[in-house]
Amino acid sequence: MKQGFGLFGWLVTFLLASAGPREANMNICVVGLGKIGLPLAVQFAMRGHKVLGADIDSLVVQKINAGQEPFPGEENLAEYLNTVRSIGSFEATTDTESAVSQSGVVVVVVPLLVNNESQPDFRAMDAATLDVARGLRPGTLVSYETTLPVGTTRDRFAPTLERESGLTVEEDFFVCFSPERVYSGRIFADLRAYPKLVGGIGEASAARAVD
Repeated sequence: MKQGFGLFGWLVTFLLASAGPREANMNICVVGLGKIGLPLAVQFAMRGHKVLGADIDSLVVQKINAGQEPFPGEENLAEYLNTVRSIGSFEATTDTESAVSQSGVVVVVVPLLVNNESQPDFRAMDAATLDVARGLRPGTLVSYETTLPVGTTRDRFAPTLERESGLTVEEDFFVCFSPERVYSGRIFADLRAYPKLVGGIGEASAARAVD
C-alpha cells in the first residue's frame, strides 16, 4: 500500500474541496445511520444523489424507511427525511455488503467508542470495515468520516479493506479521511456552512475524493 503524500498534498486537497463538488449524481452508501450519519445521508439525497443507508439496528432501519426520524431534536430532519423517502432517493438497509456493492462512494460514520481505560474501542468500526470490504468493487471511494486517532485510516482500515476485498488501494479502490465538523441539532446548517476537509492516503485517493 502506498503512503500518503505529505502536508502539501493535504493542504491542496482541503483547498480544492472547499471549492465545492464537481461530480454529477452518484450512488452513495452511508454506513452508520446515527445522529451524524442519517442527516448526512439525507443531505446527499436532497442534493440529487441516490443514497443507501446501512445500519445494524433493524428498528432504526424500519423507522427510517417508514419516514420516521429514529431520534428527535435534529432541525429539519423529519421534513427532509420524508421528502427523500417520497421521491425514492434514499433507502435504509441492514445489509451493508449489498449496499456497498451498489455504490461508487461509501461514507463510514460509525461511532468510535472509548473503553473503561479511555482507549478507543474499534470493534464496531472494524466490523463495519469488514462488511464494506466484502461489498467493495473496483473504482469505489471509501471515506471515513468518524473522528479517529491519527493514522487509523491509513494503518488500520485501508489494509483491512485490501486484505478482505482482494483489491489494491490507490489502484482498484480509493480511501480518504474526512471528519465531519458538525454539531447535533444544526447538522444541515453546518454541512452547508463549513468547507470540506479531505485527506487521501495517496495522490489517487485524494484526487478521487475531491472529485
